[in-house]
Amino acid sequence: MSGRSKAFLVASHLLLLAAGGWFAWQSTVRGGLFHQESAGLKGKSGRAAGITHHPAGQWTGSEYARAWKALRGGIYTTRERVRVQRDLLERWAEVDLAAAIEAALGEAWDRDGGSEFDPSGPLLDVFSEAFAKNPQEGWDMIRGRQFGVGTGMLRRVWMEAVGMSDPLFLANRIAGLSWRDQPLALGLCHAAVRSGAGGATQAELFRILAALPPGMVSAEQLMEFTPPPDGPPDVAAMKQEILLAGDDDRMVKVKAHLLGVALAGSPPDEIADQTADLPPAIRVEAVWAAFTEADTAECLLGLADLLVDEEAWEKLDQPETARRFQEIAGMGAARELADWAVTLPVRQETLELFQRAVGVFLAGNLEASGRWLGALPDGVWRDQAHAEFSQAALRVHNNSGASRWALNRIGDKDFKNEAEDWRSQWEEKSADGGFR
Repeated sequence: MSGRSKAFLVASHLLLLAAGGWFAWQSTVRGGLFHQESAGLKGKSGRAAGITHHPAGQWTGSEYARAWKALRGGIYTTRERVRVQRDLLERWAEVDLAAAIEAALGEAWDRDGGSEFDPSGPLLDVFSEAFAKNPQEGWDMIRGRQFGVGTGMLRRVWMEAVGMSDPLFLANRIAGLSWRDQPLALGLCHAAVRSGAGGATQAELFRILAALPPGMVSAEQLMEFTPPPDGPPDVAAMKQEILLAGDDDRMVKVKAHLLGVALAGSPPDEIADQTADLPPAIRVEAVWAAFTEADTAECLLGLADLLVDEEAWEKLDQPETARRFQEIAGMGAARELADWAVTLPVRQETLELFQRAVGVFLAGNLEASGRWLGALPDGVWRDQAHAEFSQAALRVHNNSGASRWALNRIGDKDFKNEAEDWRSQWEEKSADGGFR
C-alpha cells in the first residue's frame, strides 16, 4: 500500500472513531469514502480528536467542529475531500447551521485539474435542505451579512433552495434583494410556478409582484405571472379594464397582453376589429400578444401584417419573431412566408425581417426557389432575394453555379458588388477548408 493510501485510511479511521461508526454506515448507504471494516481502529488513547464516542445524531456543535478539524490531517484528492466534507456539513447544519456555514466558507475550494466555474463553490449547496426547511433563518443571516463577503455566495444558494420550496416567501423578499439578485429571484419564482414546486399559484405570485414598483418588476416580467382567466374571456370587460388603468403603464401593458392572448384564437380581421378602438400603443401590445400565441401559419402572417400596419418595428425585430417564422416554415408554409415577405414596405427596419422570412424557403429546394425568384418584379426585394439565394446556394448546397446565376440577376450594381464580396469571402474560406 502506498504512503498516500495509508495516510488516507488513517484520516478516515480517525473520523470514523469520532463518529462512533455512523459514517461507516453512510459509506454503504450514500457512497461515502469511509470503510466500514475500519470502524474498530482506535488511537492510542481509544478516542479521536478528543471527541466522545457516541452516535453522530447526538453530537454537539463543538464535536462536529473538532471532527471538521480532524479532516485536515488526511491526504485526499479534491473530490475525496469534498465528498467527506459535504457529508459532515449536512449533519452539522442540523445542529448548528451558522457554524457549519462558517466552516464551509473557510475552505480554499481548490479543484483537481480545473472544472466549470461554480459561483457557490463545491460545499455551500449542501445547506439547501436546511434553507428550505427554515427560510427565515437563512434570510436573517443574509440580511445581516453575517458571513461578510461570503454572504454573496450563500445568498444564491438560499434563493435557489427557497425558490423551489417556498416561492411565495422568496417573492415577498425580492424588495430586500439587490438589483443584481432580483432577476434571478424572479426567474426562480417563475420556474416554481411552471413546475408546480412550492405550492404557489400564479395568482398569488402575481399579487405579490404587482405590488412592487416598475423599476423592480417590469411589465414584461409581470406578464410571466399573469394567471389564466377563470372562464371564457369577456373581451368588452377586458378592454374596459385597460382603459380604466389610467396612468399605470405597467398594468396597461399587462392587461393589453391578456387581451391579446384571449383573442389569439380569432381570425386576424376579427382581432383588428376588436382592437380598433384602443389607443395605438395598447393595440400593438394586444396584437403582439396574439401573434406570440397564434397557432396557424395563416393567423401568424395575418397578425404580422397588422404589426406592419402599426409600424411596430421594435416588436417585429425581437427574437420571438424569428422563432415564430421558423415555426411557420415548419408548418409547411415556407413558400407562403416568402410570398408575404415581398409585400413588406421597403424600409431599413424591414431588411432583416425580409431576410429571415425568405431564408428558409430559399435554402430549401434550389430549383423551386429559383423559379420563385424568376417571377419577382424588379426592385429591392428582388435583388435582396437573389443575394440570399446566392448565399444559400453556397453555404447550404455548395453549389457555385447556382450562386453565380443569382448574382448575375441582381440589378443594383452597388448591391451586386456587395453580394460579390460575400461570395469572395466564401471562396476564400472554402479554399482554406472553412466551409466544407
